[in-house]
Amino acid sequence: MHDRSDEAGAAFAEYWATRSRKSRDDLVVRFMPLVRQIATQFVRTSGSRDDLEQVGYLGLIKSVERFDPAFGVPFEAYARTVIAGEISHYLRDLAPILRVPRWYRTLNRRMHEAHDRLSSSLHREPTIEELADAMNVDPDGVREILRLRDAYNLASLSDDAHVASAARYDALRSKRALSFQLPVEDRIALDRAIDRLAEVERSLIQLFFYKDLTQTEIARRLGFSQKHISRLLAQSLRKLKEDLR
Repeated sequence: MHDRSDEAGAAFAEYWATRSRKSRDDLVVRFMPLVRQIATQFVRTSGSRDDLEQVGYLGLIKSVERFDPAFGVPFEAYARTVIAGEISHYLRDLAPILRVPRWYRTLNRRMHEAHDRLSSSLHREPTIEELADAMNVDPDGVREILRLRDAYNLASLSDDAHVASAARYDALRSKRALSFQLPVEDRIALDRAIDRLAEVERSLIQLFFYKDLTQTEIARRLGFSQKHISRLLAQSLRKLKEDLR
């Protein structure tokens, strides 16, 4: 009679050989208790348990699809990291009281996307250097984003609205110029300036420059006249210009 690790090994061997949906789903079902265990560690109210488990299951699916014995760690250890990471991202997004800066959200999303792309193409966890190259920043920049992520996640889980450590902006710089892209340091400066605008001004900048709506469309959406939107837009741009000098 085989033990559980032998059975799991056989199940993974079948999945690697066939890459079938059924084999993958069988593995996901086998390790579902791991998701429930990890979600329990994160849950703060009984009402959020189901949501955390659903997020955790997505992390489990990613773990099964990406796991490679060459990682040199047992599957459960690898899956724990991925599942806990997915739940942490979810909780972070639910914590607006932390007032996570716009520039950090952008860089963290870019790192998450780069991580997913590299994991899929390399069939292993990317290194810091590989992530840095994909994001066009120095390795110290990736380490700084990871440090900030840990700080924000810790603040979220402890209900602390303040992150003690300030960002090291000198580490967050583009390595090389890319056409039609703002350097990281300029994007951070712009996002910080936008965050200092009034809420209605931030909404206006978002709709006009990021959503590409016309002034008439914005006026209709926000319930103002087009003339008022035009004045407000000019005022917002003037503030940004002064702040960025």
